[in-house]
Amino acid sequence: MTTSAPPPGHAPARETLCPYCLEPIVFDERHLSVRNDREQYEPLDLSTQTSPLRRADTLRSAYQRCRNTDGVPPHYIPAPYLTHGDPLTVAMVGDSATGKTHLLTQMIAEITDGGLERYGITWQSVNPQDHRFFIEEHVSRLRSGRMLEHTPPESFASFVAALLLSGPDGNTRPVAFFDLSGEDLRRTDAMLRFMLGVDALIFVVDPLRAVALPHLDPLRGELGLTSGGDPAFQTVLDRLPRSGPYHGVAAAVVINKSDLLRFEPPVDRWLAEPPPARLSAGRFRAESRDAYAFLRHHCGAAWVQPFDGVLRCTLHFASATGSHGHKDSFPHGTRARRVLEPLVSVLSMCGVLGDAGGDGPGAVGM
Repeated sequence: MTTSAPPPGHAPARETLCPYCLEPIVFDERHLSVRNDREQYEPLDLSTQTSPLRRADTLRSAYQRCRNTDGVPPHYIPAPYLTHGDPLTVAMVGDSATGKTHLLTQMIAEITDGGLERYGITWQSVNPQDHRFFIEEHVSRLRSGRMLEHTPPESFASFVAALLLSGPDGNTRPVAFFDLSGEDLRRTDAMLRFMLGVDALIFVVDPLRAVALPHLDPLRGELGLTSGGDPAFQTVLDRLPRSGPYHGVAAAVVINKSDLLRFEPPVDRWLAEPPPARLSAGRFRAESRDAYAFLRHHCGAAWVQPFDGVLRCTLHFASATGSHGHKDSFPHGTRARRVLEPLVSVLSMCGVLGDAGGDGPGAVGM
């Protein structure tokens, strides 16, 4: 297929996997659209724009429709996702009410607050309009103490958010985040097929479902929860391709809602740890060792399946909100703790942070 040249300063046009349907797509300015005030897509004609600055700014808000319609609804890809470096897709995995949506929201909020700058990473939105909506409807809502809605049922994966991350080497890569309901993964084969193209997985463990500690029983009873493994973990691991005995994706396992375990060793130690001044693979190994031992002791083998089955995987303690919500709010507000570490880990394993030697990003998860 003949394609128009990409905008100045961008990578040459190349074939990329559509993050929704996994079919090849190439940037082609003849098939671009923009959204109007009614959120409807309208064709975009760049032929009359001669100013490079105006053209580049217009492209930031443009979309390209994927031409694959085989069993999938119409879907549009932000143009900057196709005109920068190799895209990276990160998917959150876990059943509903595990706190995935709150965790992902706080991760992105910390990035936009400059949380990755200590590692030499800067960010820019993939689409300004989408990013503004995400900040208003997710970040601002959560930080004001209001709970976010559970991930709605879907038969088709779609962006929750996407950012352009520029690393120490000067390369810029689009990073797309997906929040997948475990129930949808078990129900919809198309959603599972989407997993074949994912680069990194973040498995979210809910202590109320996983950790057999007596002080959690009253809250478990109040919410009608029972302990046991998360079926979403096994569903995803069964479908992922293997490289020999292991899955080849990058992965992190997060014991979310760790504020419920804040008086338990070694959770108490790690929740109190400040962000490191530099990235250390040894530090990730130490936390992974402690988190793995904690899960095996209190939860059993089912909750550490991702670590046992994925070649490069780390484990983490984190709390997206710092307290348990009541009805539709967090009465004492929210305080994120250590939410960025799991994402830093998978970004390291996927090469976004470069390599700073034997204890640097390249050694994370090994």
